[in-house]
Amino acid sequence: VRNVHIDLVRPDGLLEALAGVGGVVHAAGILREQRGQDLERAHVGATSNLVEACRRAGVGKIVHLSTLGVHAKAPEAYLRSKWEAERIIESCGLSYTIFRPSLVFGAGDRVVSQLLTVCRYSPVIPLLGDTDARVQPIWVGDVATAVLRALKDRSTDSAIYELGGPESLTIADVVDAIKRETKRPAVPVKVPRFLSGPLVRLVEQLFDRPPVTEDQLALLAAGGTCDPNPAAVTFGLRMRALADVLPEYGSAAR
Repeated sequence: VRNVHIDLVRPDGLLEALAGVGGVVHAAGILREQRGQDLERAHVGATSNLVEACRRAGVGKIVHLSTLGVHAKAPEAYLRSKWEAERIIESCGLSYTIFRPSLVFGAGDRVVSQLLTVCRYSPVIPLLGDTDARVQPIWVGDVATAVLRALKDRSTDSAIYELGGPESLTIADVVDAIKRETKRPAVPVKVPRFLSGPLVRLVEQLFDRPPVTEDQLALLAAGGTCDPNPAAVTFGLRMRALADVLPEYGSAAR
């Protein structure tokens, strides 16, 4: 295994790194803009640079990780930039498969791990934004399985697959599952929408790596559900539920 660190926005050395590579998994991206990083460059510009380098290097296939909810007219800039990146992949002239996952979870993730920590150490768990929006959490192991099999399976070329787990959950449902696992009496408290935004903006100003950002709040409010069966059948996914995986977080959340 050879590790190469390259900035896809300024891709010096990318062509050399791709020499002899048969397939590429494009999973790079950002969730929020900050100094020196914006969504347009991180998703659209970086994807263009990667595609051009793949063509020149003779890469056989690109597997691209996008997200559920992408659309040219989506209200969230994140989703619009992801949509543009997909169109670049589709028109690149190379074999490709695109995946659109819902909320991806697994030990060491950001959303569920942070909720676990809050539940363990706080008497209350703030529920921010639209608590009725639903996501379909999918285990990271299933995402990895789909990606690796798509690299080798040419029958998946030029296809877009939506990835979701076996359950459609609200953020309150996720918190309930965490409470059952931790056996902690933390009380979920809904924070009204008109307070959630200012509160999150304040947190973003106070922390270099805030536990939640305004963009993440908007994405959660947008929700993300799908029919998981086509991908599950095509790639033989295990479709593990959140509650089944929570015990594996263990010390990662302590």
